[in-house]
Amino acid sequence: MRSLPSPETLNDAVRCVIDSNRSDGYNPTRFTQATMDGTAPDLLSVCIRLINKGETLEYLDIALRRFPTLLTLEDFVSRRGTEWGFDEPTVEMARARSIYFDQIAGRSRYT
Repeated sequence: MRSLPSPETLNDAVRCVIDSNRSDGYNPTRFTQATMDGTAPDLLSVCIRLINKGETLEYLDIALRRFPTLLTLEDFVSRRGTEWGFDEPTVEMARARSIYFDQIAGRSRYT
């Protein structure tokens, strides 16, 4: 189990996800493109769409089966989303996905 980093901003959280994924050997190409490497002018809206989009879950499901320690945006948003302007339904979706990702990994990935 790894310690969840403590980014101050959503932009920092996105960069943490990208950097962590790459260090685990997974290149989050779609995520990096969608978020413009964490600099998208509408980053909050982009992240809300990613968390609520079923297709994103499919990609992450596949990735987590190969890389069970992957850090996801959902891991951050489930804990800090309201601080960064996420609506409650999106925070709840992130929480549910993060729990599901732990189930795929067979353990809690982050504390």
